[in-house]
Amino acid sequence: MSRKAQPHPLAPYASQIDPEGIYTLRQVAALLELAPTSVSGMVSHGWLPGSRRRPLPRGGLQHTWTGKQLIRLANRAIRVTYDHEKFSASTLYRVGCRCPACTHAHSQDSQARRRALAEETFNTDQRAQLLALVGEETPVPEAARRVGVTLGQVYGRATWDAAFAESLDEAAWALCVLGADDPKCSTPAGYRGCESATSPRPPCRGTGCREWRRGASQQERGALPAAQRELVGQD
Repeated sequence: MSRKAQPHPLAPYASQIDPEGIYTLRQVAALLELAPTSVSGMVSHGWLPGSRRRPLPRGGLQHTWTGKQLIRLANRAIRVTYDHEKFSASTLYRVGCRCPACTHAHSQDSQARRRALAEETFNTDQRAQLLALVGEETPVPEAARRVGVTLGQVYGRATWDAAFAESLDEAAWALCVLGADDPKCSTPAGYRGCESATSPRPPCRGTGCREWRRGASQQERGALPAAQRELVGQD
């Protein structure tokens, strides 16, 4: 275990603390985005001194702090012990530990928060509405606008929600300009369209052509470092 002075875990949240408020342990945990058990560990380890223990309505006692106390603590450095047996990895990451276990726990927590937010801002009903619109030949940007989300939210969700990505691909076949059986489907010509005066055709954003574009983009990204190395070698 190592010991070193670190900013207090409350330091990044000081501006959110009401100096006239009274905070329970659970409220402090919510402020820090930690489990109450992690904050209990901070209390027992002396990171949150000065609490009062008040009776709970159904029996037992709870720790409470005034907002002024918490602000003072937030401005005070603490001597941290990275005790992995006593504290959760998420808690230790917040106070400076960057070992693989704590870094992984932080990444998992961050991912869970991002996905919870994504669920709030692009919920089940909105996703169902968007898929129905796309299946009725509404372009994805227009469908996103009509259900109240951004195009980034739609395709961002598709990068990690495999079920939604599959449903979106299935619905987007309805956007195919040429038809899935046409030889130009899933080709550069299909994706780019044709502005010819004799046989104009808009760019296709159906599933087949989008799959071609995804594959082409992956190849371009994979080839870029090699091309850069070649240019460097010519200098």
